[in-house]
Amino acid sequence: MGYKRGEVWFVAFPLEEDPDQFTNRPVIVLDEQILGVLSVKVTKHKPRENDKYDTPILYWQQAKLRFASTARISKTMILDRDAFLVKLGDLHPDDLKSIEEQYMKYVSEKI
Repeated sequence: MGYKRGEVWFVAFPLEEDPDQFTNRPVIVLDEQILGVLSVKVTKHKPRENDKYDTPILYWQQAKLRFASTARISKTMILDRDAFLVKLGDLHPDDLKSIEEQYMKYVSEKI
């Protein structure tokens, strides 16, 4: 099964404290790669003041998210295809553009 840029999925996401433990949460697909699916963590919390890459999802209802949400760009990772549980929806093109731009800034500053 292919995953497309801008799709919003509910996945089994590894916990930061213990990567062997998982919690079900939404992610945004940025790219499908040989090793897995490049995914951005989504949270219902507002953007954090100390993380300039947190990006609000303006059209969260259109993406079929239940709450006003934030894309945590700094929490982007490659997830195994087996982690993907159910597709929720698709991002509005404006949200996808903002998230991709923030991701490119994040990557270029971390290199």
